[in-house]
Amino acid sequence: MKYQNLVESVQDRTLLDNSENAREAVEAVLTTLAHCVTPDARTQLAEHLPGSLEQTMEVPGETEIRDSNALLIEIAHRLDSTPEHARYVGQAVIDSLRTEDPGLVDELRGELHSDLLAVLEPAGEPPHRARSVDPGVPTELSDADVEQALRRLPEWTGDHSGIRRTVVLPQDRHIPLVNGVQTEARKTNDHVRVDQDGDSVTFTLNTGREGVVTEPDLELAERIDRVVAEVGSGGRPG
Repeated sequence: MKYQNLVESVQDRTLLDNSENAREAVEAVLTTLAHCVTPDARTQLAEHLPGSLEQTMEVPGETEIRDSNALLIEIAHRLDSTPEHARYVGQAVIDSLRTEDPGLVDELRGELHSDLLAVLEPAGEPPHRARSVDPGVPTELSDADVEQALRRLPEWTGDHSGIRRTVVLPQDRHIPLVNGVQTEARKTNDHVRVDQDGDSVTFTLNTGREGVVTEPDLELAERIDRVVAEVGSGGRPG
């Protein structure tokens, strides 16, 4: 594996400004993953890496248990970024490593205590699909991304162009429900479309004029679920 090829591949996939940022991305992902494998595995994995990256595997301590969310949070912390951005950077690094040395990725997956690499696998689209290299700009999610997210949002349906949930409640509960949902939308700086028809209220979420689903939409969906649960039980979210 050639160090320069790896860095250039990551830079190309992530659209990062320069090779130094790409190098930092590679090191952040590898160092974070190193904490998740055994000390012996770190030594074995380091043998696959260019000499200038071997130090990414030289982390102290025993194996640290992390779930996928914690993995992204740590990568984001190392990059001074967001978990959403860290995910796409991680996808680019893993995909580039696979191109340079497929055996390394297979070995890394086999050493991890859980399927942590799944969150860094391209979900139906290549990593360079993520154009929001600016952490402040939400990234468009693919249909596969949305499908995976909806597994934890069973009341919602949709695809990359929008997600929606229909709630049936007595009409006297609609005002506190809609007010509560709009309050949550303002908190997340997001937008929700509200359609009322008889006893039903349908909420539709997507981002901006592009009409795509992003991570903030998924966060707002979770908040809406909590509002629905409270209003449906007679509460009035403030």
